[in-house]
Amino acid sequence: MNDGAPDDLLHDLTFSNFRKETFTLPVEVYLDSMEDLSAIARRLVEAGGKVKGSEALSMVREVYRIVDRVGKSVENFMSCRASCAACCRMMVGVTRGEGELLRERYRREPSGPVKDRWDPLLEARSNDLHSVSQTAPMADPDHPLSTLDDMLATCEAYEQLSVTCPFLGEDRLCQIYEERPLMCRICWTLTDPKDCDPGEGPPVKFRNGVFFRAFELVEMISHAGFGDGRRRPIPLWLTEE
Repeated sequence: MNDGAPDDLLHDLTFSNFRKETFTLPVEVYLDSMEDLSAIARRLVEAGGKVKGSEALSMVREVYRIVDRVGKSVENFMSCRASCAACCRMMVGVTRGEGELLRERYRREPSGPVKDRWDPLLEARSNDLHSVSQTAPMADPDHPLSTLDDMLATCEAYEQLSVTCPFLGEDRLCQIYEERPLMCRICWTLTDPKDCDPGEGPPVKFRNGVFFRAFELVEMISHAGFGDGRRRPIPLWLTEE
């Protein structure tokens, strides 16, 4: 409910989409989600900034559930629809904890046609990524595409290749949807779907404090659980250590 919410908060939580619909992210959902994220951060602090890897993965999954709740509350106002797959051409930066969840999901997939399709695509996309890493200076040339700045410097060159995520099925649906990374969960678009087409846009994304806080928190969790603050594109977590 929005009753009694400060005007500045209501302003920050009010958006418009390309259909000229104005909507508000429910204040209760927003505040509860921010508090739930803060509770995870407090647990990290109470643990002295270090937790077991298994606990870190559990925390990442909690973050996923929180941002999904926010997305669910406004999804009818978004441009995004199943099989659009426009965002599946992006270079998606993933933290170590998220990378471990992707590895777990890969290992759970039984041998067969799906996995047989993934393997060459993962290798091909990794090669594509290393190719575009040559187009800009890397923070660590021996370990390219390991920072957010690395990816920001090369993401446009990667998108110009017009290749898709290895986990996008032939039906244009995500084959690891339940384990998709944070960036895939918060990449909601407000503007005309045509803005997502190559050479168009850029699209205007739906952004709010929950998404920004979650983005920071998954990195904190990876530091605490794995001593690793890297952000790397999806394929590199599956093809490299």
